[in-house]
Amino acid sequence: MPLGNPLWEVVEPYLVAANLYTNPDPTHGRYLLPHHPPHLELINNPDVKHVWRRVFLKPYKEFNTLEEAYDSCEIIGSEEVQLKPEELASGVKRGGRWVFYSVWKLDKEPQGGWEEGGKGLNRDLLLVHGLSDYGLRYAPHVLHFLKAGFRVIIPDLPSYGRSTGINSYLPSLNLLPAAVHAVLSDVAHWDISSGRHQRQFHGRLDSVCDKPGRIFRADSSLYYVLKYPPSSSESAIADTHEGAPRPNIAGAFVLCPMVDVSPESRPSALIEYIAKGIKYFAGSLPLAKAVRGNVSDDPRVEADFFSDPIRLVHGSADRATSPAATERLFHRLPNADKSFKLYDGYEHVMCKVGIDAADDEKRQRVLKDWRSWLIAHCDGDDNRNKQE
Repeated sequence: MPLGNPLWEVVEPYLVAANLYTNPDPTHGRYLLPHHPPHLELINNPDVKHVWRRVFLKPYKEFNTLEEAYDSCEIIGSEEVQLKPEELASGVKRGGRWVFYSVWKLDKEPQGGWEEGGKGLNRDLLLVHGLSDYGLRYAPHVLHFLKAGFRVIIPDLPSYGRSTGINSYLPSLNLLPAAVHAVLSDVAHWDISSGRHQRQFHGRLDSVCDKPGRIFRADSSLYYVLKYPPSSSESAIADTHEGAPRPNIAGAFVLCPMVDVSPESRPSALIEYIAKGIKYFAGSLPLAKAVRGNVSDDPRVEADFFSDPIRLVHGSADRATSPAATERLFHRLPNADKSFKLYDGYEHVMCKVGIDAADDEKRQRVLKDWRSWLIAHCDGDDNRNKQE
């Protein structure tokens, strides 16, 4: 049946799980899409080096239950890719289930020197997108972090971008943190096998000022930290079997999390009632405008037990997610190192590229705040219970 047929999109995952159907393109047309024009400025920048990779996960059919499959991050292989048609066929032969990601860095000091004193060198920034989005949405902002020395890692979460799955179809939210962990594990393997010191997992920056770590963005990463507590062993981090130690996280910078949906974005009571019924056999599909039309993030935030450094940022004019709910979350967080800033007049998309320098000033304010917070935590600083 053609792509986009609603009935087929409901039935197909069950046919695949039952080994009754093999999709020749498990990304449903997304893998070979041409690069979006706004991304080309970064992709074609001769000073920026990037690598496309994908990590293969154990196929659904090899698990006893789908629930077990959704929660697993068992890696069966990985490779560097060039986004060629033949990679679809080879990927299907390897099980047809993968998470795609890209890695970006500057190989040499930029003209004019490293910004922020190069304090991002030997540190990774993992950018985790929200629902109904894809990783390279961050492309216009990546250079801002590269110039400070950060290496930037950008995954496409399952069912988005060049990763496998029906677009926006999430039968379980456990897929999201499992995918993030698979990417981190593969980066560890890749660094070690390439002879690079796997430097990102040495320790938590809030306690050891000269030990680098990863900084996360988006509320999927909050869920990740809950499921995968830290570890200090670089070789163990590369091991994804159950009970394996986990990477240490330097902190999370969270833009407009969906702690609650803004009233302007809630669907009608009838639609919500129908959706609650559909989810029992068709998984999670984003029906609220907050997800499909307003670029929202993962709606499941279990923050009561989150203890890593965190900065919550929200726009006061957000019509997709609730800034008031984010502020309530801030007061509930047990973190010793936490901060919250409400940007007056900002909507949900806080980093929209302006048409000129004056129009871009709002985005630059957020990027400056973002990078400054990262750099401060690379130095071991904290923001204890700080509200702005």
